[in-house]
Amino acid sequence: MKYILVEAQPSCTFTGNNQRDIICVSGKSDYVLVRGLVSDNNKTTGVTLRNCKIIDVEFEAFERMPVLEYLDLSQNQIKYLKLGVLDGFNRLKFLNLSYNELEGFPLGLFDQKPNLEVLDLKGNSIVNLELGVFDPMKKLKHVDLSSNALLGRDMNPYIFDQSTHIKFMDFSRNDMTDSKDILLDAFEELDFLNLDRCQLNEVPKFATKSNLKTIKHLMLSTNNIRAINDSKIFMNLENLEILNLSYNIIESIAADVFTPLKKLKMIKLMNNRLTQIPDTLFRNIPNLNNVDLSHNLIEFVPVNAFRSSPIKHLNLSDNRFSYLSDNFCLELKNSGGVLAKFYFNQNPWQCACLRDILNEVKNFGIVYNNVKYTGDEPVCVTNPNGFNCMRQMQENKYYVDLYYNIYNSITSV
Repeated sequence: MKYILVEAQPSCTFTGNNQRDIICVSGKSDYVLVRGLVSDNNKTTGVTLRNCKIIDVEFEAFERMPVLEYLDLSQNQIKYLKLGVLDGFNRLKFLNLSYNELEGFPLGLFDQKPNLEVLDLKGNSIVNLELGVFDPMKKLKHVDLSSNALLGRDMNPYIFDQSTHIKFMDFSRNDMTDSKDILLDAFEELDFLNLDRCQLNEVPKFATKSNLKTIKHLMLSTNNIRAINDSKIFMNLENLEILNLSYNIIESIAADVFTPLKKLKMIKLMNNRLTQIPDTLFRNIPNLNNVDLSHNLIEFVPVNAFRSSPIKHLNLSDNRFSYLSDNFCLELKNSGGVLAKFYFNQNPWQCACLRDILNEVKNFGIVYNNVKYTGDEPVCVTNPNGFNCMRQMQENKYYVDLYYNIYNSITSV
């Protein structure tokens, strides 16, 4: 008996309004995309070939598709796109090439894509971007380069020189250390910049230049930033609303570094190594309503640091303070705070001090992490000589040591 190996190509169906979109489902084996599967449809506006085991794209695979605006080739095994395979269909606005095996592109690949607005390249193996490869795409607004193998130090600083309208830029999970300061100088409308997991040792200057005053959301999380001591580092970002500095190793921070950020609404500083908060750090920021300082090593929380800012959500959990200022919530309220949610669990509390803050949040109707205070686990310690809240810095170490000695002895049993 003879067996015949048959390559099962993806199966495609027309969907959407007026049957103008094509969605394909994978066959049983690797497939080279050729003319005939989706081509020669002069009314088709969208093609989805996601996860179709495509290993290559041949010339004319998209022949005679003059109104195509949406093309999804994500989650395939494409290693290289030959120059010319994307020619034609110049109305294309959305191109998704994410999660393939691309290492780069030939110069000229996007020459016939003047209307492209969204280019998704995340999850490839791109190591180099040819100077000029983005230039023809004058309307480009959204570029995702995350999870590739880019090296900022090797990236041509003029690569985005013609990309003035980009609003969304994602470099996360690349090594962007030592990138040139002028890398984003052409941007005029940037709204979102993601530099998460970029191996940064400091806040990069290319992300805080004067032309980037349009940025509203800046992600600098999960890097190796140890200090932010330049008080002028964010001075150009006058429209910034969300700043994410979480999961770094920040030990020190300038007292007035956030002062220029008058539109800042949220700042995330959790999972760093802060031991203290400067007395003016979050003061007089007129729109700041969400601050997360959890999972640090903070030993004292000055109420002055939040004065005249409308703090609504405050997370101080998992630090190393045993008390807060007397009438902490009332002080915040009297200075403009509108606390609605306040987390302070997993600190080495003095029991008398914990009682005071629990009474306050209950009296003001503030949401707190009450599941941590059910009596099922140790939450505070007390001095056998008296049930009083000792609000002196010199007392803090005693109670912190006492708490962790007891806690460790219980949890090790």
